[in-house]
Amino acid sequence: MSDRVASSSPPSAASPPQASGTGRVHVVGTAHVSAESVEEVRETVETERPDVVAVELDEGRYRQLKGETPDDLDAGDLLRGNTVFQFLAYWMLSYVQMRMGDRFDITPGADMLAAVETAEELGIGVSLVDRDIQVTMQRFWSRMTFFEKLRMVASLPLAFVGIGGGGSSGETANEGAGNGGGADGDEFEELDVESLTDADVVSAMMEEFRRFSPGGAEALIDERDAVIAGRLIALREAGYEVVAVVGAGHREGIERYLDDPGTLPDIESLAGTHERRFSWYKLVGYAFTLGFLAFFVLVAMAGARNELLFRLFGAWFLVNGVFAASLARLAGAHLQSAAVGGGIAWLTSVNPLLAPGWFAGYVELRYIDVNVGDIGRLNDLLSDEQQPLGDLYRRMTAIPLFRLILIVALTNVGSMVASFLFAIVVLPYLAADVGGIDGIVRLMIEGARNSVDLIRAVLT
Repeated sequence: MSDRVASSSPPSAASPPQASGTGRVHVVGTAHVSAESVEEVRETVETERPDVVAVELDEGRYRQLKGETPDDLDAGDLLRGNTVFQFLAYWMLSYVQMRMGDRFDITPGADMLAAVETAEELGIGVSLVDRDIQVTMQRFWSRMTFFEKLRMVASLPLAFVGIGGGGSSGETANEGAGNGGGADGDEFEELDVESLTDADVVSAMMEEFRRFSPGGAEALIDERDAVIAGRLIALREAGYEVVAVVGAGHREGIERYLDDPGTLPDIESLAGTHERRFSWYKLVGYAFTLGFLAFFVLVAMAGARNELLFRLFGAWFLVNGVFAASLARLAGAHLQSAAVGGGIAWLTSVNPLLAPGWFAGYVELRYIDVNVGDIGRLNDLLSDEQQPLGDLYRRMTAIPLFRLILIVALTNVGSMVASFLFAIVVLPYLAADVGGIDGIVRLMIEGARNSVDLIRAVLT
C-alpha cells in the first residue's frame, strides 16, 4: 500500500467478503435528491456485483440513514468555542438539502441508502469512505475567513424564510450551499434536477462555491476528495472490486487521484481538526484583555482615588451584566440562566477564551432537553413559507435546541455591545471629574511613569 494512503482501513458498515484479487474501482456520481440517481445506483450495483460497495458516508450519517441515530445530543458540545456557528452552518446546509428534496419529491440521501440496501440484499460488503462530518465542519469553519463567516451567518435568516438561500447544488448537507446565499425559490423551480449529474453543471456550482470561499471549498470538497480516494485506493490495492457511490461534485477529483495515486496528500493530516497557527480573533482578544488590565493598573498607579476605581469597575460590571442578562431573557432563558450569564459577563468580556453565553447555556440545560429530533422539527417549521415571521419565531423558540443556541448567541452579543458602550459612553461620563477621556489618558501616562519609577527603585 502507498505510504500516501491512510494506514488505517476505511470504516465499514459490513465486513467485506474475500477480495476477488483484481482490484478495481468503478465510481458512480449521483445527485443526492434525484430519483433517477437512485435507480442508477441500484442497477449499477446489481449489474457489477462488486466485492464492496463504498458510499460517501461516515459512521454517524450511515446510522442516521438506517434510523439508528439516538435522539440524545451532547448539548455541551454546542457550547464550546465556535461549535455553535459550525452547527448553524451545518443546519443551514441540511435545510437547503431538505428543501431540494421536498421540491423534487425524494428523500435526501436516498441514493446512498439505495446503495447500502442493495448491497445488503446481495450480500455485498459496505464500506463507509467519507470523513467524519464533525471533522469536516470544524475544518470548514476554520478555513473560512472572518468576512466569509459573516456572510454565511448573515444569510441564515434569509435562507430559512425562503427569501434567499444557501444554493441549489444538490450535494449532501455537508457539501451544499454552494453560493452561501444566492438561490431562491424560483431557481429551485427552474432547476432540472437530472442535470445535476452533468459534469458541466456540477463544475459550475463547485466553482461558484470556490468564489464564495476558497478555503471552505477546500475543506468541503478537495480534502474529502482526497480522503475518499485514499480509502478507495486502499480497497483497490487490497484486491477488492469496488463500486463507489459519491456525489457528482466529487467524482472528477476522486477519479483524478485514482488515476494518479502519487498526487494524494497526506491523508492522516486531513483526518483531524484543522488548527490555525495564527488567529486575528485571539490576538485582538488577548490585546483587549491586556488593555483592560493595564487601564486599571495604570489608573491605580497614578494615585487615583479608590472611589473612582470602584465606580469604573462597578459600571463595567453592571453594564455588561445588564446587557448580557437582558438579551438572554429576550432569547427565552430562565431567570437563573440569565443571571449567571449576566453575572459572569464582566469577566468573560475581557477573556477571549470564555464567553458568558456558555455559562448561561450550561445553566439552561438544567431546564430543557435537546435532541437530534429538534433539527427535523425546525426544518418542518421552516418549510412552511406562508406563516408570518412573528409566528415562525415564536414556534422556533419553543424548540429547545433553537432556544439554547439563541440564548448562547444573544448573551454573548449583549456582553460585546456593553463593552463598546462602556468605552464610548459610560467611561467619558464617569471620568468627567478628572477631565474626561483626556484626564484618563493623563492618569494612565502618570501611572506608567510611576510604575517605571517603582521598578527602578526595586531594581536599585
